[in-house]
Amino acid sequence: MTMAQFSIESRLRAITMNLSEVNLMSNKKENHTSSAKHDQSAKLGKSVCNGSINMSLNCSTNSQSVVTKTPKRTETSFSNKTPKMTQGPTLGKPNSWKSPGVGGGPSRKTQNILGDRMVPSRSTTDFEAAHHKMTSEDSSGDRVLSYQTVQIPKPQEAYINHQKALYSASASAQKKPSNRFIPSTADRVLDAPAMMNDYCKFNIMHLDLNLLDWSQSNFISVALDKEVYLWNAATGDIQELMECEGEDNYISSVQFTQDGSYLAIGLSTGSVELWDIQQQRKLRTMAGHAARIGVLAWNEHVLSSGSRSGLIFHHDVRIPQHLVTTLEGHTQEVCALKWSGDHRYLASGGNDNLVYIWEGSSGQTTRNAPVHVFNQHQAAVKGMAWCPWQNRLLATGGGTNDRSIKLWNMNHGECVDVIDTKSQVSGIFWNTEYQEIISSHGFPNHTLQIWKYPTKAKVAELSGHDERILHLAMSPGETAVMSAGADETLRLWNCFQTDPNKKKGTAGRRNEPRSALDAMSNFR
Repeated sequence: MTMAQFSIESRLRAITMNLSEVNLMSNKKENHTSSAKHDQSAKLGKSVCNGSINMSLNCSTNSQSVVTKTPKRTETSFSNKTPKMTQGPTLGKPNSWKSPGVGGGPSRKTQNILGDRMVPSRSTTDFEAAHHKMTSEDSSGDRVLSYQTVQIPKPQEAYINHQKALYSASASAQKKPSNRFIPSTADRVLDAPAMMNDYCKFNIMHLDLNLLDWSQSNFISVALDKEVYLWNAATGDIQELMECEGEDNYISSVQFTQDGSYLAIGLSTGSVELWDIQQQRKLRTMAGHAARIGVLAWNEHVLSSGSRSGLIFHHDVRIPQHLVTTLEGHTQEVCALKWSGDHRYLASGGNDNLVYIWEGSSGQTTRNAPVHVFNQHQAAVKGMAWCPWQNRLLATGGGTNDRSIKLWNMNHGECVDVIDTKSQVSGIFWNTEYQEIISSHGFPNHTLQIWKYPTKAKVAELSGHDERILHLAMSPGETAVMSAGADETLRLWNCFQTDPNKKKGTAGRRNEPRSALDAMSNFR
């Protein structure tokens, strides 16, 4: 046997012993694993054996003697650190593939402070315990990997964060809860005998009449058939102001002046009477209409009257020849007349389902041609009111076949919103403090409804009338309303009491005598 053959046999025995040791250690550590793990270990040992034989054969061909060295074993278990790799495919820099955090680069301490909190930390992870949990059938649900605990460093003194929030909500900006209480029942219920109702007398529709008004001087006027009654809320006195003459004559409308000193009374004969409240005497009678006057509206010294003929007259009460303008547009009875707060527009609603907008001039009269004509309503328009804080916004209400409140913008001349009330609308008023709309209704609900503007949410519904509500009036302080129903009752509703969270003296409110409620009990 030659020396070369002896050297080859010695190397083979050494390699065989090393392979035996590797297989023995692998079998001891992986008895709990599946058969697939054993196949992988066998393949690993076979590859190591083939590599060692090839290296020994290559070395044996050299004429020089070679010192035998056992190759360093690579452990198969998880260790605390990833072995340093000195060879591998690296773009641009061969033989420089290294694990993160080992060798050059920032220190481990710097990475823990500025690193990503969702990246596992190698230094704090027990890989042997993690491997056992992953391969064990009994999963305890504990965390396998350990994540870095990052303490975000404080910014430097001159650092500016350009990604900060532009808007933030603070507790001071939130609205305080409102303690507002809206009574569901009327504070006072008063008898109103002989209140004009549909087909109850003269075979006419008295829903088109306007027989209730509340003045700024805190007087309430109510027309009952041929008589007009006044109630002084300050003193509680009740008195009869007038009684019209004639068998077929009756009161068809009442309207106070802006200061409440005078009362205009429309008659079924087509005449208008002007009365002094303080002296309780008639000042003058203004004729002109050929049919009853169902609605009146004051604009300083000009009184507008709407007739059943469809005509609208303007009377200047300062001069003997009172008739100054005639407006022709409606083909049926005029049911509603309202001047805007800035006295620029006059709105009229009629039984022809139309809404006319007339423009006023410097002489407190209006031009003959209407500015706008709205025809979206499907029934007669009686409820009507201008918004106190938006002079160009008008609310109108339709009758039985319409049952809606429509909001009109005078600047654009179009309907901007609709409220479905599901009931006939007979009256509308705005409330400035709460920015709400209150509407009175006839068939089929007979209720008062309060709507939030502009959300159109229903705030409350007040019931009490047994039959439909014919007329609606608001107090001078906008804190209460009075409704007159076909059930011959008057009901007082304190539905807009002052919010205690708001400051006193809110715009749109006036002080109102509390004695008014006590005096109402004497009104018959």
